[in-house]
Amino acid sequence: MSLERNLLQNFGVWCLVLLVSSCVANAHNFDDTFDPITRRALVAGSQGHGGGHPVDPGNQSPQVHYKVVDVSKFPPAKGDGKCDSTQGIMKAWAEVCHCNAPSKLLIPKGTWLTAELDFRGPCEAPHIMIEIQGILLGKPDKQAFPRGWWINIMGVHGSFVLAQSNHSRVENLNFVNAKGFNMKVFEAEDVTITNLHITSPDESPNTDGIHIGRIRDVRILDSFIGTGDDCVSIGDGSIDILVKNIMCGPGHGISIGSLGRFEYETDVRNVLVDNCTFTRTQNGARIKTFHDSPQIAAHNITYSNLIMTDVYNPIIIDQNYAVSKPTPSKVKLSDIKFRNIKGTTWSNIAVSLNCSSAVPCQGVELFDVDLRYTGNNTVDKITHSACAHANAKFGGVMNPPGCKI
Repeated sequence: MSLERNLLQNFGVWCLVLLVSSCVANAHNFDDTFDPITRRALVAGSQGHGGGHPVDPGNQSPQVHYKVVDVSKFPPAKGDGKCDSTQGIMKAWAEVCHCNAPSKLLIPKGTWLTAELDFRGPCEAPHIMIEIQGILLGKPDKQAFPRGWWINIMGVHGSFVLAQSNHSRVENLNFVNAKGFNMKVFEAEDVTITNLHITSPDESPNTDGIHIGRIRDVRILDSFIGTGDDCVSIGDGSIDILVKNIMCGPGHGISIGSLGRFEYETDVRNVLVDNCTFTRTQNGARIKTFHDSPQIAAHNITYSNLIMTDVYNPIIIDQNYAVSKPTPSKVKLSDIKFRNIKGTTWSNIAVSLNCSSAVPCQGVELFDVDLRYTGNNTVDKITHSACAHANAKFGGVMNPPGCKI
């Protein structure tokens, strides 16, 4: 996986900057009574939690002057693509973290070969920026990553966030050929992820583009994601989530779940996936839950204004995900909406609502769905809906027709 900056774009290399600051607006906390469509104007943020007026997401933070810590000044770091720069970068991080003024970790032009990078807080610096002008290159030896990840940032508020880091922004990054999840964000509040370009081969397993969980007030915006797994996966404990303007493909779609695999999982609520495109993906809008699950819920979820191009399962609820255990899923799905979804599919079953027999779905609504068949079935050239325990309502233009109640 490589992270690069756009100053080198003229040289034919994706080059992007990671800008992180705690001076971003806090997201508005939404009560369960908010319809996700109403939230679109508010989810960009407001000053303070629980109130205030919506703000323009383009508003800039106050200017902050940073002390620059250049990793090239910390041996053995060297941007030649050959020297292991891990120790030098970590020495530079320690200086950034323990500075009592706003600080910038600068990774200058060059190719910086590294093993695990564990950027861990708490830090004394009130604001931290990590600016990547060159290329971070992961070592090819798997033994260099004993904990199974490459770059971990934890307990650093106002930073590129992977864990326990609040009020954060991640933008303008390029991820290429990750060995696992490209980005995992959890146990955080008020996070904006925008303008990412993520690519992994379509046959690469478990290479989710962005996975989130146990998180609140998150915006995933304006990005291209093509992987061998979910473009975006929304795990348990996710509340007040906006996913908007995502180009997904290849991959397994934008998924809620999988949910219910572990006993400690908690509810998901208030999720809006809006204005996204799916190109030759296995799934489009998907909700998936395990058998033999704890009694949790996923509530107030809306997929709207989606374009599908040759997607196998454009709309799918699968509560029989991984059916190795006989007990039906106990994840209760309610207030689930699919609105204005159009395009093509190479499956005759364009809408599959396979809910749990133990806790049937409640409040599932589909409105204005138009999905045309483009597959190779010469006998059946139309699309169909398939429903089990779904209690679904259908309205507007429906192609395929809704399930008979």
